[in-house]
Amino acid sequence: MPKYYVTCMDRATIVSGEDELDACVEASRKMHITTAGINWFVSERGFAKHEDDVMIPDHAIIDEYTRRNKKNFDI
Repeated sequence: MPKYYVTCMDRATIVSGEDELDACVEASRKMHITTAGINWFVSERGFAKHEDDVMIPDHAIIDEYTRRNKKNFDI
């Protein structure tokens, strides 16, 4: 799995993930944070700003996190 550099507000971490959204879900778990109305920045190149960085809205992260948890309880 690729390594991603995930930044949210003043927090940052490095995680592995299937894609940028997966990396944000893992970063949210790892850092024990959720946000409202914030974009998370994801890069495969480092924490500095890059033209190809991806912005993931936090509602997408929360939706995916919820979907995964619901799936685990539906077994």
